[in-house]
Amino acid sequence: MILREVLFIAAALFGSFALVATYLWLFHSHVNLKELGSTGAAMALGAYAGRIWGRKERHG
Repeated sequence: MILREVLFIAAALFGSFALVATYLWLFHSHVNLKELGSTGAAMALGAYAGRIWGRKERHG
């Protein structure tokens, strides 16, 4: 159970950082680490919050 949560958080972090880095590189031609960290962390936090909310909705 804990391993699944840790793997989900790791996948959400790495995935969101990859998406933000790709966006910054393609549209701004450089990757700013401050923007990468804050936006990637916000995306991962939102994904995890959605996971918790969906679990609570499913169980009533």
